[in-house]
Amino acid sequence: MSFIQFLFRIDKTNVGDWWCSPRRYFPFKPNNVGDITNVTIPLNGIKTLIIGGGGIGSEFFRPYLDRIKEGKIQNTILWGAGVDVKVDKSKLLTSNEVDLYGDYFDFIDEVGTRVYSSPQKFRYVPCVSCMNNLFFKYRDIKPKKLIGVYNHKRVGLLNKNNKNDYPKMDNSGFNIEEKLNFISNFEYIITNTYHGVYWATLLERKVIVLPFKSGLFSFKYPPVYCFDGNICDDLMDNAKVYEGILEEDRKLNFEFYKYLADKYD
Repeated sequence: MSFIQFLFRIDKTNVGDWWCSPRRYFPFKPNNVGDITNVTIPLNGIKTLIIGGGGIGSEFFRPYLDRIKEGKIQNTILWGAGVDVKVDKSKLLTSNEVDLYGDYFDFIDEVGTRVYSSPQKFRYVPCVSCMNNLFFKYRDIKPKKLIGVYNHKRVGLLNKNNKNDYPKMDNSGFNIEEKLNFISNFEYIITNTYHGVYWATLLERKVIVLPFKSGLFSFKYPPVYCFDGNICDDLMDNAKVYEGILEEDRKLNFEFYKYLADKYD
């Protein structure tokens, strides 16, 4: 490929954002990388721009997406990014009530999104963090404990009746091995983060999610949803292990890379 500019949310305080750029896993040369929120990065005259991943389909990122839309860029590509719009939990009953796409990515030339739906609006490309080889190491570990909680650093997820019962970790920082090691210790993961669901699924753990944003309904292999904060036996009975998803998602990312390399090289 010729010169490429990468933009994603470079945030060392959010482990999912930090590890979601395809630049970390594929041999793109030459290239530059920048934070999507850095408005000093010149966009005019760029031949190829790769955006994502992460949950950049949101109102917070809309001004930065609009800036990209208005730039003189020959080819714009989205890789493994999703839509994360907050939803009103008091009105939320099923995933059918959630708009999984919005209009955030409609202007992009090649959209590879982590959003899965039926029917599919754009090409499905799972979050590229699956390309990290640490997943093979921690998937093979047999869980030693029953339930662990992996929560968003700014959003609590359990009610007062059970919030202190389980070991906990949040998505702060950038140490992905720390997070995968924690997740691998448990048969069940209770979470409210996108990558909590995604990484636990890749590690073949059973997942229960307390949703507060649309991206938590956009999984091809869905977790069990808990809307009231009470983790009961029925939820645990319905949670399942999905086998082989790591290999499947890596294959989809390899295919997207080959598709782009063949088309734009």
